[in-house]
Order: sequence, then structure tokens, then C-alpha cells
Amino acid sequence: MSETADVSATPQSSLEGAAHFSVLPVRDSLGVQPGKLFIDGQWVEAGEGRYDQVHPATNETVSTFIEAGKSGVDLAVMAARRAFDSGPWPNMSARERKRILQPIVEAIYAAEDEIAQLQTLDNGMPITFSKGGRVSGRVAADMFDHYAGWIDKITGETFPRYTDTTNLHYMTYREPVGVVAAITPWNGPVMTFAMKVAPALACGNTVVLKPSELAGFAITKLADILAKSDLPPGVFNLVTGGPVTGEALSTHPGVDKVSFTGSPVVGEKIMSTAGHNMKRLTLELGGKSAALVFPDTRDVRTAARNLMGLCSTFLSGQVCSTPTRALVHRSILDEFIHHAAEQVRDVRFGDPFDPATTSAPIISRRQMDRVLSYVESGVQEGARLVCGGDRPGGSLASGNWVNPALFVDVDNSMRIAREEIFGPVLCVIPFEEEADAVAIANDSEYGLSGGIYSTDITRALRVAKAMRTGSVGINGYSVMPNSPAGGVKRSGIGREGGWSTIEGFTELKTVMINLDA
Repeated sequence: MSETADVSATPQSSLEGAAHFSVLPVRDSLGVQPGKLFIDGQWVEAGEGRYDQVHPATNETVSTFIEAGKSGVDLAVMAARRAFDSGPWPNMSARERKRILQPIVEAIYAAEDEIAQLQTLDNGMPITFSKGGRVSGRVAADMFDHYAGWIDKITGETFPRYTDTTNLHYMTYREPVGVVAAITPWNGPVMTFAMKVAPALACGNTVVLKPSELAGFAITKLADILAKSDLPPGVFNLVTGGPVTGEALSTHPGVDKVSFTGSPVVGEKIMSTAGHNMKRLTLELGGKSAALVFPDTRDVRTAARNLMGLCSTFLSGQVCSTPTRALVHRSILDEFIHHAAEQVRDVRFGDPFDPATTSAPIISRRQMDRVLSYVESGVQEGARLVCGGDRPGGSLASGNWVNPALFVDVDNSMRIAREEIFGPVLCVIPFEEEADAVAIANDSEYGLSGGIYSTDITRALRVAKAMRTGSVGINGYSVMPNSPAGGVKRSGIGREGGWSTIEGFTELKTVMINLDA
């Protein structure tokens, strides 16, 4: 057991006992209308009924969207299929395709403030992060810009003559994979829209996109920007809906590739059915990432506050790459716990459109209950709860708020250390030796990301290579449009970012020429 004294640290909220807030005035100021589907160049009323989108900060119904269902998906996939099989987009010159995509970049830049507000209206992300964070409209524009720049650089190879017995010469081409089903999550809808749609279009594919049923506003705005562009009809299509629509899209025989970001359970279902017609897949799934804090880290306080902050602010730990396991050397364990608990004092809950708010609510009541059940499980298994893990009251009681939880004396065999909680819970696990830390980090069915805090670059690189994960941050972590990210093991298949995404949205064709014929 750690000898550190218990620290009382509860997120502060000026709204405790104050007047309740509502997100509906922002909805009205933005002129949000009930959602439609965008199919074959037209906004249409189709599908199989409507559903409500509820805001997690207040549980107010904000608006409704169409459940596309099988019938709506069929229309969208047929439109995308026609646009790919007989339309101009796949065969368009690189110059012309760039000419069409480049104005989209400026249109997203011009609308970035509205996009930020709509994203916060979607999922309760604090407006400061929605405007200026790594999931903002500006980042989405950067991604479209990055992939528009790739269009005239998607090349194949030529190969040297291998034998004297034949005069065959070999070359390769990269061709678009076909109709892409892009399925995005609720937690970063703006960034993941761009991460999937921009490279798919740049490579000459056609797209049917389905956003999470929990977050449709910002993506509808982005879809409207594409609707007003010079993209030919059917090249981009938008369908909305829940699991029924998602399954209809991911299993549709007219789809050639599925690019999905979401839960491992859904990812496994997509993978199991993709073999029926050999769909290509990119799956970015869950994580239980570990951050290793060594005694030679430059500043224990900064490391502790960074790791606790990733769980307690922004989306409150609802990001698959969040390092929710802090592996801390015993010599600095007490100091780390003290600073991590102190960080929670800076958390501010409340109106997500208030710049003072630091943290998002849990996306749904169901997920909130799931997070609280994990907290209870951690206590029952013997971990010590230093702070948090309960719900605030007062004016916040109607929303899905959970006070950030800090667990210490955690063993890696506990459920809270092994299963993805997707909430504001940090588990602190002590270690003695570097090899032990690496073994604990790798003892997971996930492998999406990881972190290392150390001033010894030799050690940091050695440990980074030893960690079985798709990406590792040394003294910092972020995702950029030009660098690949993705997971191993249960965290997914494939990579998104840079040239790796171009490879994922193209098929490689080999052409042989007999020069003696």
C-alpha cells in the first residue's frame, strides 16, 4: 500500500446550487434544423423514422435525425456505386480533382467557429477545446489540405529486369479501392470526418459516411460544405442512424472498404462479416494505454498533472488513446499521487459553451452508469480511491457528470486496469524495474498508444521499441495529419495519417509489358 495520505480533491463548479443552464439557446442561435440524408447530390427525407439527439450536459433533446436503415443505406450505396463505376471522379485528372478539393479547405476554415459550436452541441466538449484543440475545424481543414496535396503524388513503381530469360518489364499503379463506408465516432466527429473523407476522395473513391447517432450536428455542417462544392453527385453521401443503419452500411455488398472508428465490440462484428465479400478494412478501436513515468523524468509534477488532466479535462477520458494506466516508479510514487490529486482541483464542470469549463460530461446515461460501475469494481477489488468516482449534485445533477477518479494501489490484473472504461478514471500502478514496467504495459489485449516520461533518450527509445502499441509519445503526444496512427492487437487494423492512409484507400495493380511482343 502507498503511504501517501488521502487527498480530498473534488472538481470545483460555480454551478453547484446555482441556476440551471440550457444548451437550447445555442441550438436556436445556430439555426439547427432536423437532420436529413445527403444522397446523390441532394438533401432528402428518406429512411425509416427519426430519433432524438440528446445533449449529455443536460439531457435535453436538441433535435432529431433520420434513421436511414436498410432502405436509406441502399439508396446511398447505389448512388456511390454509380458515381464510382460510371462517374468521372475515379478517372479525373489529378489537377481537376485538386481543383475541386482545395476550395473545401477554405470553406472549412471559414466555418470553423460554427463547426466548433456544433461539435460542442453534439457531445459537450468544452468550447475552448472544440475551437482550438486537436479535434477542431482548423485541424479538419488541415487534413483536407494535406490530402489534396497528395493527389498528384500518388505514384507506383517500376522494377528492374529480374532475369535474362524474358523481356517482361513490371510497373505498379495505385487505383482507388471503390465505394468506402466511413463510420465516425461521437467523441471527435470533426477530426475523424476529415481523417476518413479527405484521403478517400483524394484517392478517387466515393464515400457513404455515417456519423455516430450521438453526434450528428457538426458532421451535417461539414457535409453541407461538401454538398456546396463541385464534387459530382454521388461522390459523397451522408446517412444517419444507429446500429441498424451502421450494420446495413458495413455489411452492404456494394461497399468495397469500411473505415471504422469506434468500440472493439462493433469492430469485431465488422471484421467478422467483411470476409463475405473481402471488404478492405481500417479499424481504429479501443485502448487501455500505459504511460511509464521514470524517476529521471524532468518534472514529476508536470507528468502527474498531464496524465490526470488527460483523464479529467477535455473529453473526460472518453478518448481511446488516453493513457489511463500510469505506471510510476516507486521512488516517485507519493509525489506523483499528490500532484495528480491536486490537478483535479482545477477541473471545472458546467455549461460547455462557457470558456471556463474544462471538462465534458459522459456521453450518455448508460455510459455514465458503466463508468460508475467500474469505480465500484475497483474499490471492491482492493484498489484505493484517492478522490472522485461519484456524481456532482446541484445544477449538474440532470447531466451525465462524473467526478474524476484517481485509483492507487492498483494491480494490473484488476478490471479497472484491464478493461476500457472510457471515462475520467486514472489507475496508478507502481513498478521497480524498467523490464517490469514494459511487461505490465504490454500485459493488455489493447495496443493503441502509450507514453514515456524520461530525460534519458536512450532509455526512452529502448522502451518505446519494446512497447507493443501502435504509437508512443516521449514526453508528449499528439496526432498530426501527416503522421500515421493506429493500433495493434484488439486496438484495430491499419493506420490513418500521411502516406499510410493513401495506401489504405488504394489497391496496388501490377502491369507487365513484354517488349519482345
